[in-house]
Amino acid sequence: MSDHHTHEHHAYLSHEHIPQDKKILAFSFAIITGFMVVEFIGGYWFNSLALMADAGHMANDSLSLCLALLALFLSAQKQRYIALLNSGSLIIVALMILVEAIQRWHNPIEMMALPMLGVALLGLLINLFVAWIMLKSDHDNLNIKAAYLHVLTDLFGSIIAILSGLSAYFLGWLWVDPLASMVLSVLVLKSGINAFRLALKKQ
Repeated sequence: MSDHHTHEHHAYLSHEHIPQDKKILAFSFAIITGFMVVEFIGGYWFNSLALMADAGHMANDSLSLCLALLALFLSAQKQRYIALLNSGSLIIVALMILVEAIQRWHNPIEMMALPMLGVALLGLLINLFVAWIMLKSDHDNLNIKAAYLHVLTDLFGSIIAILSGLSAYFLGWLWVDPLASMVLSVLVLKSGINAFRLALKKQ
């Protein structure tokens, strides 16, 4: 009886979270999507793979937030399928970053480190803000948890891009950019695999 009551109480609390979760996810989606465009253009313009890799992951963040928002309108089973799609997309992005980083390692490209640093710093602030907002959401929801993992991984991506820019600007080390991108790809891959396993176990 106690277990049944606890389950009902948990379900009630989860239901109570939904209106707030919708607002949080919609707001986070708008911020991440807007900055993703800025970051990708910046990475392309300034020849920074770390920045473009981070933008690629932010695009995946946008998808993740959109799917998590959509999942709130669906049944538990359909939410599970979306969680699998969500985490699977993380794995694909990680592998794409890794391939590009290996190619850039063999053929390093001169990048405009100072403006790239400005974009990366702004990205860090955006990610910190979104991560803070999402702390208030329901982390018992698998899709929201996956979206939050996306944002946290992207926060690390911004830090990696900043380190890459600093190394290029002060030391002229162009190899740091592809190496940093490889590190980011491993972080993204780890996040994706963990989220995918969690979605598979979820009943």
